[in-house]
Amino acid sequence: MARRHGPGGYKDYGSYRPWLRDEFTFRCVYCLIRERWGRVTGEFDLDHFAPQVQAPNRTVDYGNLLYTCHRCNLRKGRRTLPGVTETLTSQNVRIYPDGSVQGLTDEAERIIRVMSLNSGKMKLWRRIWLRIIQLAQQHDAEHYRQLMGYPDDLPDLSKCDVPTNTKQDGIDQSYFVKRLRGELADTYLY
Repeated sequence: MARRHGPGGYKDYGSYRPWLRDEFTFRCVYCLIRERWGRVTGEFDLDHFAPQVQAPNRTVDYGNLLYTCHRCNLRKGRRTLPGVTETLTSQNVRIYPDGSVQGLTDEAERIIRVMSLNSGKMKLWRRIWLRIIQLAQQHDAEHYRQLMGYPDDLPDLSKCDVPTNTKQDGIDQSYFVKRLRGELADTYLY
């Protein structure tokens, strides 16, 4: 996945949160839990792909930051993994009705194993959510839209006071701007 945004120059990596929320479609890059499925606050962290202790010079480098749920951020810890944005893609991973995840490449399998994405608890969690989504889709269209839609508080990246931006056109492709233009679907899968 090529990054759409290119903010830079913040002194605190937490300032990148609105950009990362939009970049990673409001879900954890590892387990894919969506903001709409979790608690209102405290569920999502900003993870350093190259851990801070191993790459202190990349602490505030946007390209080194990922949007993850708290569980996955803790699980990854200081581990170094293959490039998750290139590896955990719909071309490289399959999710089955029993809740299991299969990597179709060695790198994807390694991430699944290290992140315990096929643990009993994770498979049960996935199975439950797959069923909830299926039932909502079949019987409650409004609930389905709530589960599979975008958050109400889409970040307006044009109002972020960013020192530099190497991909200014990314703002026009943000979900906030797409919603303003009437181009944002009610729901999304990936």
